[in-house]
Amino acid sequence: MTSDLHRILTDDLKLPVDQLTEDASLDHAGFDSLAVVELSVLLADRYGIDISDSDIKDTATLGQLDLLITSKRNGR
Repeated sequence: MTSDLHRILTDDLKLPVDQLTEDASLDHAGFDSLAVVELSVLLADRYGIDISDSDIKDTATLGQLDLLITSKRNGR
């Protein structure tokens, strides 16, 4: 997981550090519907990338979420 995503999850969304592993599901990591919306807004504000709430919810693990964010940031 990139340090940017890790920092957003811990500093901005206040998710528990010990739950943030590559293979953790969003539920296991502590995501709720508000965290999904907040993450979507943060990514748009901070990095100028548009990732919908449903795209975030469709990722099975934090590792897949990280790949989605990285690919959007790289314009793929």
